[in-house]
Amino acid sequence: MSRTTIEVEMKTKQVDDVLQVIASKVEPLGFKKKILDGETVWSKGDGVILQMQCFGAVFTDHSVLLQGWMKDALMGEKDLEGGFMARLPKKQMKRVLDDISSTIQMQKL
Repeated sequence: MSRTTIEVEMKTKQVDDVLQVIASKVEPLGFKKKILDGETVWSKGDGVILQMQCFGAVFTDHSVLLQGWMKDALMGEKDLEGGFMARLPKKQMKRVLDDISSTIQMQKL
C-alpha cells in the first residue's frame, strides 16, 4: 500500500468539519464518497478502464493524515510522487491535498 500522506495538526477534535473541508474540495472535481475495502474515501474512476483516484483521511489524537493515491487492477495502489505514468493527474491530486491542508490550517480546525 503506497499513498502520499500529509499530516496536519488539528487544533480541535472537529472531525466532521475536516471531512466537510475535504468533501468541499474534491466533490466538485467529480469524486464521490464511498466505502472502499472498509475505508471511507472519495474516489473516481473504476480502477480497470480508468485508474481509480482516491482521497482519504485518518485521524489521530492531534492531527489528520490526509492521503491521496491512485489504484488500478494490475499494479494496486501508487502514491502521487514521481513516476512517468499518470503524471498530470498525480500533480493535480497533490495540489488538491495541499489545498485541503492549507484550508484546515487557515480555519484552525
